[in-house]
Amino acid sequence: MICPFPSGLQPKVRALSALNKHHAAAVHAASAATVNVRVRNLAQMFNLLDASPFWDRDLDVHAADFIEEEFRENRAAAQWHLYVHASEGEDLAADLQPALEHYYTRMAHSTALRLRDQLRLGELALLGGLVIFLLSMSARGILTHVVAHGLSRLLDEGLIILAWLALWRPVETLVYGWVPLYRQRRMYQRLAAIKVTVRMEHAHSDALNVAARRQGAGAAGPLAAPDASRRA
Repeated sequence: MICPFPSGLQPKVRALSALNKHHAAAVHAASAATVNVRVRNLAQMFNLLDASPFWDRDLDVHAADFIEEEFRENRAAAQWHLYVHASEGEDLAADLQPALEHYYTRMAHSTALRLRDQLRLGELALLGGLVIFLLSMSARGILTHVVAHGLSRLLDEGLIILAWLALWRPVETLVYGWVPLYRQRRMYQRLAAIKVTVRMEHAHSDALNVAARRQGAGAAGPLAAPDASRRA
């Protein structure tokens, strides 16, 4: 057996490799993705459908699509954080976290059902494909012995193509077709577990209002002085 490194360097190489793996795992664990959403009123984050018949409030579809697209670009991050900045609707802040969890948990469950149905249909299609495959190959073998001059090339190749096409689609569904739905379900599960922080910006808006009032008062001051002098 040929050793690529001298015997004295092997422990050092192994230690360096373990250190690199530990560092990569630490970097991945420490990585975090942050998404900031800014709305005027916190009610924009919720579905406008009347929530009175339902136990929990629901997340707005457009807001959910935006959040999903933003976090999809940071799928490799170990932790996800969502910060929602709003100027109004502070009484709805406590409902945002449950609404987000409820929405994405429901989406994950729906995707899981679709995945299960697709796998079941793939299994049934595979059974049907096997039946067609066996019938086609059996017919090909029988006709080869029955026909005196043998099957024509077109019929022979047609039966072979039919046999393999009957298996192609079910095998593709069972081997590759479930991957997108599985990744989508994992995405929804991670979104349902993200931490939501609501930041109200009343102080910022109040400061802007005070500054605007001061500017308005400063602009009106020089115009009021000449009127007073005329009355005098």
